[in-house]
Amino acid sequence: MFVNRVKELNFLEDEYDSNRASFSVVYGRRRVGKTALLSQFIKNKNHIYLYITQSDLNSQLTSFTLQIKQFVDESISEHLSFKSFEDAIGFLATLKLEKRLVLVIDEYQYITTMDKSFSSKLQKLWDEKLQYSNIYLILCGSVLSMMQSEVLNYSAPLYGRRTSQFHIKSVKFKHIVEFLPNLSRLEQMQVFSSFGTIPKYLNEYDQSISFMQNVEKKILNKNSYLYSEGNFLLKNEISDSSTYFSILESISKGNTKIGSIASTLSVTSTHLTKYLKKLIDLDIVLKETPITETNPLKSKFGRYKIKDKFLNFWFYYIFKNYNYLEIEQTKAVLSEIDLNFNDRFVSFSFEEFVIEDIYENPKKYLDFTPLKVGRWWNNKEEIDIVAFNDENIAFIECKWQNSVKEESVKEKLILKSENIKHTKKSSYLVITKQEYLK
Repeated sequence: MFVNRVKELNFLEDEYDSNRASFSVVYGRRRVGKTALLSQFIKNKNHIYLYITQSDLNSQLTSFTLQIKQFVDESISEHLSFKSFEDAIGFLATLKLEKRLVLVIDEYQYITTMDKSFSSKLQKLWDEKLQYSNIYLILCGSVLSMMQSEVLNYSAPLYGRRTSQFHIKSVKFKHIVEFLPNLSRLEQMQVFSSFGTIPKYLNEYDQSISFMQNVEKKILNKNSYLYSEGNFLLKNEISDSSTYFSILESISKGNTKIGSIASTLSVTSTHLTKYLKKLIDLDIVLKETPITETNPLKSKFGRYKIKDKFLNFWFYYIFKNYNYLEIEQTKAVLSEIDLNFNDRFVSFSFEEFVIEDIYENPKKYLDFTPLKVGRWWNNKEEIDIVAFNDENIAFIECKWQNSVKEESVKEKLILKSENIKHTKKSSYLVITKQEYLK
């Protein structure tokens, strides 16, 4: 199913329509929908699409050659063969093409694994031939560390050649209903908090059964692909994964400060710095600071969170419970989910939904349009959401509970807000589960 990605498609179309040489890099973690996006983009266009696997390069070169033959005369195609990928690309660049040709190399990182010098060869091809051709080159990859080292980083062989780059991320909450139109509002929030918003994961969800049945069948079942997805994702990116797994499990349990993570692992905070930086670079972990910080990089209040909700759910319920799940003892894990899923996961997801919704529909909540929206905390207090612009500031509490004494919550919110010094016009708001479910 292809959902949304309107902005990304428009950017790709702009590159395609430009009168200059075009070279785009499309990257993002696995399952996020990069291939679906590119498949949609190349429809009704002259294109060659190469999906690189870890199998023998010669057989893949044969497939590439067959696609090239579509764009040459029969008399030439009959005897066409190439010794290497760079020879094939070089030949393609010499063709006089009436219509622009899109050349997509998907899972680009694998070709660079099998031929360590390929990026340097492609750089030379771009400099000498491709940039003067009627070809729109797109490199797409899922292993972020390799895409950075081969294409994106300053020291990468192809650095400075690309004309655009697209970091494809998970979809927003509002698009869940496009994947799963039959879910209730409650089920949408439950799915958001567990399956997350990676398109592939949402496509796994079965609307004909309940949420808990989906969790049991699609995630806890050791024969389902989501059961081992956390292992698969991380081991593709990280060779020595044990410390990284321990860090992520600790964060999933609510240890968001570097000191508390270090304490649970019995190491020093300085020991963790390089690991957390790597996880941030890989787009797995996010370092948050209070929304009012004027210099977030120097903030002493940094907290770490797992960006993807499915991975967060996986580390908390699956990774630590392998002993049960491997012998198909799912009842204990289901009981744990039933006991604390709402408090540990849904309540925080509800806050993230509200932040997203305020950015999308500010007038639904506020009488001003905020410039910034996010969480706030200091050493003693926390406020779920603070939204502000140059003249106004709103303090917001989100309550995922069946019964809420709103006036009491608002009184406490007003007291907590006094910790933030400002001269703006203040407002206070309590947003409840019941309001969301209306």
